[in-house]
Amino acid sequence: MTAYFGFTPSETLKSNIEKALVQAKTPSTEPLYVIRDLVSLGITDELIDNVLVQLVHMLPPSDKKETMEKLANFIKSTVHVLMKQLLNKDPNEQVLKSTEFLALSSNTHEGQLKVGTVLPDALVAQMKASFAEVFAGNGKAVRPALAEQFKLFSDVMIKHFMVDFNQTLDLGMFKRKASSLAQSGITKALHVAIDKLVPSLTQDELLAFTKHYDALIYTA
Repeated sequence: MTAYFGFTPSETLKSNIEKALVQAKTPSTEPLYVIRDLVSLGITDELIDNVLVQLVHMLPPSDKKETMEKLANFIKSTVHVLMKQLLNKDPNEQVLKSTEFLALSSNTHEGQLKVGTVLPDALVAQMKASFAEVFAGNGKAVRPALAEQFKLFSDVMIKHFMVDFNQTLDLGMFKRKASSLAQSGITKALHVAIDKLVPSLTQDELLAFTKHYDALIYTA
């Protein structure tokens, strides 16, 4: 069994993913970068919605919720703008590298298409153990561990969806540098936010937090 993080894409994104995968296997002179860009921007937005925005909506009104909303908006706008800057009108041979990456970033779980990535078994075991403690009412005791685990989790997400994906693009020196700076900034922002947020969550907030992520992490 392999551990995954994965979210269910919207019908629009699901349709575009399926179209991209079909086009990649069908010889054509039609430019593939058009559908690649739609899929890339769609995954970027829906990934952040599933990992951050939906979670924020679950939290009761508080300073913590406002902090998370600001973080989610910062990351979503930063990554969206970056993606638009990085995506070019590449020839089909280059775009196929991104399509191959897309195939590695999707799988079927319980009959539904999921978009995500493989997670380290050790990290998933640690997170699931912490989730179990929260579900048992011992959330406050595992807050420090959860903070470290979620920083590692965010690092995996950034590496896969930014670092690894960007390697499928034909980037010049300046775009590579811009991408690297953005990745570094987002990593730092997430780590700082996690260190501030998780240790201050109440048991009820921890329940909402962990239930949300528990549903996004599975084995297949």
